[in-house]
Amino acid sequence: MRDKIVGIVTNATEPVESWTLNIGDEGLHLIMSEQEVQASDILGDRLTGQSLTLSMLGAGEAVPAQLVADAKAIIIEVQPDNEASMVRLAGLRAAHPKLMLVAAVRGAQIAVVRALLRSGINDVIELPLRAHDLAAILDDLRSRIAASRQDDVKTGQLVSIIKSVGGVGATTIATQAASLHARSTKQGSGEVCLFDFDIQFGNAGTFLGISSPLTLADLLNAGSRVDNELLRTVTVETSTGLRVVTAPADIMPIEAVNADQVFRIVELAQRSFDTVYLDLPGNWTNWSMSLVARSQVVFLVCELTIASLRQARRQISLLRDQDIDPARIHVVANRVEKKFFRAIGLEDAAAALDHPVKLSIANDFPLVSSALDQGVLIQELKARSRICKDMQDIVDCCIQAAEAEGQAEKG
Repeated sequence: MRDKIVGIVTNATEPVESWTLNIGDEGLHLIMSEQEVQASDILGDRLTGQSLTLSMLGAGEAVPAQLVADAKAIIIEVQPDNEASMVRLAGLRAAHPKLMLVAAVRGAQIAVVRALLRSGINDVIELPLRAHDLAAILDDLRSRIAASRQDDVKTGQLVSIIKSVGGVGATTIATQAASLHARSTKQGSGEVCLFDFDIQFGNAGTFLGISSPLTLADLLNAGSRVDNELLRTVTVETSTGLRVVTAPADIMPIEAVNADQVFRIVELAQRSFDTVYLDLPGNWTNWSMSLVARSQVVFLVCELTIASLRQARRQISLLRDQDIDPARIHVVANRVEKKFFRAIGLEDAAAALDHPVKLSIANDFPLVSSALDQGVLIQELKARSRICKDMQDIVDCCIQAAEAEGQAEKG
């Protein structure tokens, strides 16, 4: 924003009384006739600190198309008893329904103001225009524009992977499922990113056969300097198109992580990617719980053992106590023996957890170990394996949740 009027631009092809004065470039436009400009007190230094483009046009003159195209908001003189002026206003509103429009009216009666507001005008300001009134309406317009930008900003789906206890294979599932998801969206316009937030024992990069001199620690230490360019510099792209932010190379104290910085990073990632997977640490922190609460999908990985199920039940109870919708929590039973007879089945697990268990991963230790040792996808070693089908079920769960949320927003 500039502090002083920087100049007057005159178009030689227009009448002398038609001119534009530029102060800044925020897309805020004021359109008034010569008489109203002279009657106002907005010239000179009265607009110091404001960002505005002032165009002097007669009350019934057409507004240049380029001006409207560049505008985010227009304050325009309206003469209710001038048919051309009213037609101009109606035409602007009909052609640009999302454009912020403020009618500047002299001596407007209540009935006139109501009629203008009913016609879709965002606000009305009184003429002759005073600098303090203009400053107030400009501040209001900036707030409305910022709010509308927030509504238009893309927000990617957030998927959290948590574990009942350590060693249940949560990172394996996170890396394999996120890679499959990325491969399925690579042919379209979508992008998938995986964050390894296990800042002490994260292994996502190792399991994917990647390494990077830049890690999550660089984003955590960047403070307010974190932006989309830095985020993409830190990420490593795999052959499937998955973007990965690896865990810090050195062990970090969990309590040393700044929660606000974590949220800043994740919110930026959601604006940059269509789906963001979070591989979270086993120990709960305020920031990890907040990330789970913000997630559209939560995968809780466990095994069909008494110890794992007991801890999984405690995790589910904790999440419910935090008012997290149980419908967003999807239990994944890992390393399930696909045998007719087994000590604990999925139905038994569901009863023990008091929560549905609809997702499971087949137990194929040699295949999984070989993939992890080589840093490749299980799909690359044995695409038709039962594990690949089970992993695809997890991806489908995310896709279905995103589609359901999209339908709900439209409805």
